[in-house]
Amino acid sequence: MKLHREIRLSIPDPMILALGLSLVTMILALVFGTNQRPGILGAADVLSYWTMGFWDLLSFSMQMVLILLLGYMLALSPALDNLSSILAKLGNKPVLGAVIISVVAIVVGLINWGLALVLGAVLVKKTAIQAKRSGFAINYPLMGSAAYLCMMIWHGGLSGSAPLSVSSENHFLIAKTGIIPLSSTIFSPMNITATALLLILLPLSVWFFARKGKNEIPEDNLLNQATSLKNLNKNWRPGFLSFFGILLLIGLVFKIIAHKNSSIGLNEINLILFSFVLIVFPNVDTLSKATGDAIGSTAGIIIQFPLYAGIMGIMQHSGLLSVMTDWFVDISNQHTFPLFSFFSAGLVNLFVPSGG
Repeated sequence: MKLHREIRLSIPDPMILALGLSLVTMILALVFGTNQRPGILGAADVLSYWTMGFWDLLSFSMQMVLILLLGYMLALSPALDNLSSILAKLGNKPVLGAVIISVVAIVVGLINWGLALVLGAVLVKKTAIQAKRSGFAINYPLMGSAAYLCMMIWHGGLSGSAPLSVSSENHFLIAKTGIIPLSSTIFSPMNITATALLLILLPLSVWFFARKGKNEIPEDNLLNQATSLKNLNKNWRPGFLSFFGILLLIGLVFKIIAHKNSSIGLNEINLILFSFVLIVFPNVDTLSKATGDAIGSTAGIIIQFPLYAGIMGIMQHSGLLSVMTDWFVDISNQHTFPLFSFFSAGLVNLFVPSGG
């Protein structure tokens, strides 16, 4: 009798990936870098480059923490909780339900990726619970995938870290890129066209797979898993928090009017999100509860971004980044340069897996 051993594949923890990429970058810097000394002294130089870059993204990291935290908190607000409950009632129609989840994820993803991630997941969960209680079959895995379509489109939206960073005053790359306005990135004709096509093609793809896929009644354990929204006070009315939220928005408007040449960047987007968070929560208790529920989602950014900054420090100070850039420049001409710039950015993004 033959025994078949079951093979299970697991995805490594992102922290392990970040540390592994750090080691790979160190080795590449030793082999291809141009600025370190020869021999064992070169290894010491590479370690020095690593520590030199470690804290370069502290400001950017905090901006990313806030954009995820505030988006998460908005998803937990009474208003969006009620909206997700209404949309979940369409769970007895598996095709329509999957398409609605995809459209919500994409549209909200263009506004804020943190909000889209959480709202999409909550909507799928509520749809599954609704389907289980009603005895209707749905394609739960497809709905889960549809909720994460926001990650295919978010960087062309209002929370895209790279375009918002380079449009900010005194950003950390200003010496290299200058200020690039949003009219040249997020609101450029090319990006608007690509976004419009994705808004059409992605829900159509979900519709196609929903019609072909296998529908099943969700498992019983879903009914026993309470969402974090359950204990929030849903009786919202304007109050103390809303007053300060409105003041923040007024202050931002006055700032933009007073500084006619000021640009909208990550700080301004986070300020708007902060204002909305204050406006949509009924009291401090529910705000604190949502903050506690949301803060855990930012742990990866807090602990991993210093490692990404360290990787960039190695690539920059060792000359590895210039070497990689030269590889693509040498094989490019005036027509292919944009394409190879895209490929080079993708290669660098393998080592620093962040939208920024």
